[in-house]
Amino acid sequence: MFTIRGIRQFHERKVVERTRMIFNGHAGESDVIIRHGCPMADEMASFTLMVENASTQGVDVRQRIGGTIVVDLPWLASETDVRLCFAFLNAVMKVHRMARILDEAEKSARLSDCDAEEQWALRRKNMTAIISKGESVALAGVNRKFYLLPSCYRRDVGETDAAFAAFEDFVFLQWADAGRKNVMEEKRHVSDDEEPCSIRVVDNSEDVFIGACQYVGMMRDNTCKMMSFETFCRLMDGESGFRRMDAAQALLDKLDEKRWCELFDKAEGVVRDNFRKTFIMRWNTCISDHKMSDFEDCLENFPDEGIYYDWSIWDFKKSHVGDRFYMIRTGDGVNGVVMKGTLAGTPCEGEDWSGRGRTVYYVRMELSHLIHPDKASLVLTTDALSAAIPDFDWQEGHSGEMLSDEQANRMEQLWEGYLKRLHEQRDKEMSLVAFSKYFKEKGKCRGWTIWHG
Repeated sequence: MFTIRGIRQFHERKVVERTRMIFNGHAGESDVIIRHGCPMADEMASFTLMVENASTQGVDVRQRIGGTIVVDLPWLASETDVRLCFAFLNAVMKVHRMARILDEAEKSARLSDCDAEEQWALRRKNMTAIISKGESVALAGVNRKFYLLPSCYRRDVGETDAAFAAFEDFVFLQWADAGRKNVMEEKRHVSDDEEPCSIRVVDNSEDVFIGACQYVGMMRDNTCKMMSFETFCRLMDGESGFRRMDAAQALLDKLDEKRWCELFDKAEGVVRDNFRKTFIMRWNTCISDHKMSDFEDCLENFPDEGIYYDWSIWDFKKSHVGDRFYMIRTGDGVNGVVMKGTLAGTPCEGEDWSGRGRTVYYVRMELSHLIHPDKASLVLTTDALSAAIPDFDWQEGHSGEMLSDEQANRMEQLWEGYLKRLHEQRDKEMSLVAFSKYFKEKGKCRGWTIWHG
């Protein structure tokens, strides 16, 4: 760790620009990235510097209230991270001539290439020590954790080569398909006689990154087969779309659907039918603090990757990440389905949106579809829902009520039929631009967050 003193007003932009110049002078053209974080109570600013395809843990910079700047070079920073750190410190000296940079011993820091090499040698020594202990360990990285299994690096290689190999894998894991979807972690009872376990469920709908977990669930239709991570890896071994990344994580590309079904049948695990549940969220535009103008703004600016909402949920104890939801608009205007998507978080207690002081739980939702009820030529109305599923009250009730499995199956059939009719109408009668005025659907899930009850 380094401490910088003697700076009244830190010129972050100038220092970062000079850092890039100095760093590229040593390493050639590289993409230096700055990622801002949330400052702590005693900090004015916080950010991490890293280099695409070369950083493990990056360089953390924290500007404290009062002017002191702390630069942390993590104990398993890659060689590139070390070079970047020294480039940053030298850049500070170039931009702020009166700055004093101190090392951990509170002495003037030495910033030569030889000093950088010493720091890199120290981090190789740190990695060697981890491997020598022989215990599996999770190492924090700039994008992902690295689950190091020492036995993978101790076979017929010297200590130095083992450390280099581990660093190479650490770097690779951080940047391999960094933008692909991370399968969300859920907590579920896999068997009746054990506590809720960590599970990640894959449905073969897209390319995914499977993070550390106890179990992996394979989905076919609405049936899930749950197996240990090791069992899943053995099942997928040899598949062209599968790559194990470390001791606990893997990449999985979308497979041919026939092959996915073959692997599903071959797999041994705990089977759960009707795995994903369906919840009906409600939006009464007469009383809600989320106005139609807010909805229209979301519709207009709906990105390809979708939008997040936080919404009240009544049956919160029954919900899990990945469950489906439909949002029903009630009140004035056309009543019916205006949103569809999946639950993306664990329900949390929050302030009552209505101001009546009730205990209210909210859940994060990923929107996959938005339909303007007053502008769309076709709407899946509450009247149509009542006729098809009469044993559920579509006009009155709490937001976030769970449908029975039979009701959920009928709801899914109604929705698929509605989407088919809607797209057929678009193809026959209007342009994509006109269609997008009242209907949007997502590509990949990332986006805004909108709070509501």
